[in-house]
Amino acid sequence: MSSNDLVLKADQDFWSDAQIAALSQLGIQKASKGDLQVFFHQAKRTGLDPFARQIYMIERSGRQTIQTSIDGFRIVAQRSNNYGGQTPAEWCGADGIWKDVWLDKNPPVAARIGVYYKDSPHATYAVAKWDSYSSPSSPIWKKMPDLMLAKCAEALALRKAFPNDLSGLYTADEMTQADKDESKPAKIQAEAPGKVIEAEVVEYTDVQLARAGVLVKSVEARDLDGLRELWSEEKEYLDIPAHGTTLKDAISARVATLKENEEA
Repeated sequence: MSSNDLVLKADQDFWSDAQIAALSQLGIQKASKGDLQVFFHQAKRTGLDPFARQIYMIERSGRQTIQTSIDGFRIVAQRSNNYGGQTPAEWCGADGIWKDVWLDKNPPVAARIGVYYKDSPHATYAVAKWDSYSSPSSPIWKKMPDLMLAKCAEALALRKAFPNDLSGLYTADEMTQADKDESKPAKIQAEAPGKVIEAEVVEYTDVQLARAGVLVKSVEARDLDGLRELWSEEKEYLDIPAHGTTLKDAISARVATLKENEEA
């Protein structure tokens, strides 16, 4: 088999036998013909080389997922001739203050990057949150938490800026969270007269608790539109306890107060 046998031809509409044989060595034995057809379409559409692992298919939870690297996203954006560069990565802690370098020993709460579409003065920004993408059990996430989170933010921004080229594609860094332990929350038992009550215990990280505290404090300064936006964008923090309440209850109380003031 020569390297030319692996090159996708312009008039090709499916993998050749030689290409299937090569892909089988890369771990697609369980892929159906339909999965392979979708993979072929994405490889041809993006121009990424599956045999150089610029794009590949991997099984997760019994389903085939197409992934690429952040370099693959950059290649697609540059080949579009509409890529205008990007902003430097920024990170923030629970205080919400963005920094251009992360020096804290604790991982950042979020990272953001903006991507410029050619000739546009405004960048398309995307924010990646630590709780959404991190994999604390991964050695590389432990060693370089700021870099890994920034790569997720960059992938999000590139996909937002170039949806026609990158829709349906995800980087390996974004999908690390899919490998997290899906174990159920721990349960405790509490005795009551005549019966035993069993309840689940949900444990929150220090980062989650700190962020929830900042959000609860921000409620009093928001109007109704701001409260709706807060509820929509911070759903994962709605039920986390902070300052003797939760974000959900704090927002509800603030809404009630604002409506009473309007009626007065």
